[in-house]
Amino acid sequence: MAGSHYRVGIDLGTTNCVVSFLSKGESEPQLFSIPQFMPDGTVRNGTQLPSAVYLLAKDELGKIEPVLPWRNQAMDVIVGHGALELGQRRSGQLVQSAKSWLSHRQVDRKQAILPWGSEEGARKISPLQASAYLLTHIKQAWDHAHPDAPLASQDVALTLPASFDEEARALTLEAAKMAGLEKLYLLEEPQAACYHFIRNPDNLKSLEQANMLLVVDIGGGTTDFSLVRIQHTDQDKTALKRVAVGDHLLLGGDNLDQALAYQLDPRQISSLSASRLAALVQQTRKAKETLLSDDAPDSTTLTVLGGGSRLIGGSQKFTVSRDMLLEQVESGFLPFVSLEDTLQKSTYAVHTLGLPYEHDAAFSRHLASFIARHKTDIEQANGTCMPDAVLFNGGLFNSPKLKQRVLEQLNQWSESPLVVCDASEPNDAVAKGAAWYLKSLAGEAERIESGVPHNLLLQLADGSFIGLLPKGHLKEEAVSLSQVFKLKMGEQVQFPLYRSDDHMEVASGQIISANDGLHFVSNLVTELDGVNGLAEVDVTLSATMTEVGVLQVSLKAQGQSDQWTLQFGVSSQNDANDSTEKQDDHLHPNMGQAEEHLVKCFSAPGQKADPELVKSLKQDLDRILGDRDEWNLATNRRLADKLLAVKSGRGKSAQHERQWLQLVGYCLRPGYGALGDEARVEQTLNATKQGPKFDVAPVWGQHWTLYRRIAGGLTEAMQSNLYKQFAQYYSPAGQRSREKQKALTTKSSDDMIRMVGALERLPMEQKLESIDWLMRRLKKSSEPDTAWWTVGRVASRQLLVGDDQHKVPQKDALKLVESALKEDWKKRKLAGLASVLMVQPSSDNDSKELLALRNKVQVKLKKDKCPVLWVTRLDTSAEYSDEEMSRLVGETLPIGLSLR
Repeated sequence: MAGSHYRVGIDLGTTNCVVSFLSKGESEPQLFSIPQFMPDGTVRNGTQLPSAVYLLAKDELGKIEPVLPWRNQAMDVIVGHGALELGQRRSGQLVQSAKSWLSHRQVDRKQAILPWGSEEGARKISPLQASAYLLTHIKQAWDHAHPDAPLASQDVALTLPASFDEEARALTLEAAKMAGLEKLYLLEEPQAACYHFIRNPDNLKSLEQANMLLVVDIGGGTTDFSLVRIQHTDQDKTALKRVAVGDHLLLGGDNLDQALAYQLDPRQISSLSASRLAALVQQTRKAKETLLSDDAPDSTTLTVLGGGSRLIGGSQKFTVSRDMLLEQVESGFLPFVSLEDTLQKSTYAVHTLGLPYEHDAAFSRHLASFIARHKTDIEQANGTCMPDAVLFNGGLFNSPKLKQRVLEQLNQWSESPLVVCDASEPNDAVAKGAAWYLKSLAGEAERIESGVPHNLLLQLADGSFIGLLPKGHLKEEAVSLSQVFKLKMGEQVQFPLYRSDDHMEVASGQIISANDGLHFVSNLVTELDGVNGLAEVDVTLSATMTEVGVLQVSLKAQGQSDQWTLQFGVSSQNDANDSTEKQDDHLHPNMGQAEEHLVKCFSAPGQKADPELVKSLKQDLDRILGDRDEWNLATNRRLADKLLAVKSGRGKSAQHERQWLQLVGYCLRPGYGALGDEARVEQTLNATKQGPKFDVAPVWGQHWTLYRRIAGGLTEAMQSNLYKQFAQYYSPAGQRSREKQKALTTKSSDDMIRMVGALERLPMEQKLESIDWLMRRLKKSSEPDTAWWTVGRVASRQLLVGDDQHKVPQKDALKLVESALKEDWKKRKLAGLASVLMVQPSSDNDSKELLALRNKVQVKLKKDKCPVLWVTRLDTSAEYSDEEMSRLVGETLPIGLSLR
């Protein structure tokens, strides 16, 4: 950069930011000390800037004046150490982990959603703005210290996780521009750590006997694995080439801090608000560092202050033992595993604080998975299945115990001990390496060759995919696709961007029909205008991974000078292809507030503070999240997770239990279709298998309704257990038992009967048995027609979730239809619906008897003026649409979830 005097590396960390600089001509990067405002009015300098932003409340403005040595700073925002201290005193105003939020695909990262869980009406900012605040603070501090060399005029490298997808990279660059840093380079953190290591010629020489370097970078919030090929040239030089990058893992030291907090008292911790939990995590982080240090004490005591929290008034004390922490590390986070071990659910309940942390908290299993996926690359370089050198980086490795634990695991997998590349500066290596990287760009130091980390593809209108940039493609090398696209002018154009698994080889311009191994990243969109008023235009597409480190995709009109750049964003059109994965997986922006509301309603402290809150829970959630029929799949499942976390609070009253059951069933319906549903269903069954605490019909009604709603996720064994509960009351023995029939009066019998209709995986013997019992009851004129609904569902010719083997034999269904035709469908309308379900077209070969009955059913439907949908259902063998399922069986699906 012309006129620059310094090369500056910025590590924009999840937990801390570090800045390093290198004067032209100097050989050793230095750390920059950053002034930070403290709550007592003083200014503290430090080489670490905590990645924390505190938003002053209205009543704090004027009382707290964050005066710093430079002018034009924001007077309503505090960044760094002072933000952390204020955030522990007062809840709902501290923003942390901005970098992790910037990569969170389930939220709109440009929308004001942070602090997550802050109260209604509180001031909020976006993840993008939070990142910009951190970078603005760094820029202003630098400019104050270097008035003759402003940061915007220097060579600057800003680091990010190697696994950041293309949209997260673009957002990071946008945050830098908001801070006034228009020209900079983006550098992957593992590469920066490598640059820091190889800046020392002796370190580079130590790699002469190695062929493949594994970089293990575990910071506060993310984990990055990279493989760097070590190539030995004829001139006795060592060249490095990055050949593989792992998936983006939202897993780091913060997870250990959170799990440690949870282990203190799971029931009490689950009732903490997000902001109180964040304050406790600050304490457990300090405890972790103390207990994992040399000469650590046997235990330490934590105190979480209660000031500023409506939920819990007094302070709380917790004792953390060193043995408990070590056991947790060794069994939960760094267990010794085999190289063939697969990822699984952790036994530890890792709290998310709004972020989608990894389900498996074991770093070692993620590392094994990464090595296994890149076995071919490793064998080609090294002749074995393991790298022969390792470089550790990130704050987790401040603890020699943890570093040694990971090294022991690697050496267990390897035939010979790995060469350890130890730079001994886990907190500062990335920032210093970023400054050194800028020397390499100027040709003054060794450079690590790297390119596009994954194959990138675009989805076309017909659902196929076209290769855009192949893995390893070098920066600044443009690719132009030979295909010509015909696009309409004046409309928004959208290309969904995907990346592929690393085992796939995808060339630029290659067409792929299947989406196996492809993962959605984001939409690339632009508005087409110009081109001399043409209605359509033929365009070609070109792509480049710029030297800055972001993807640039352009459209060029053939025979014209017009050109458009595609931007990351969400299409304004309701594209048919743009379904679940791309639009309906976003959490509602007020989800954090909704989660806090559930905590207040179902935690002991919240119930003590506001025992009547449950009465307005439904209306409150609809106000916070909008009409529940519009809640998408991600929002529903996130609410289900929070409800399961506070399940102990449902026993406060019958109304609490009824509302909890109703909400869980609604949010978890139909029991399958989303990642983690199997575990959610199992947790729900464990929580409810003893039956309701309050033996009243409204609670039992929601109990059975819950099971009906999640029946699609229940195994045959689970469904059989529910059937046995039904049989207690409706078997001949149950019907003869005065005790059972007396008990049935509070059990909401209609809802129990409807629940049986959803148990499609029941053994055939139990299905036919239940039909027999219900048909006997339907002979009584006093019996409501609910049982007909269940008979129809059980004997339906199209099952919603069961296989054909679960269908009731056609001959049995026909007998039931004959009985239903004898009913008056004006009085017993559900007998008509049952008939529709039992004679509707399906994949079976319809017999003459079934066709004849179908005609009879159609005639009677019209005669008795039954719903038109029932009649039309008999004209098609197509699978149920979402709307049909809703109207036929009385249950909607969450938006974003398809039935099949």
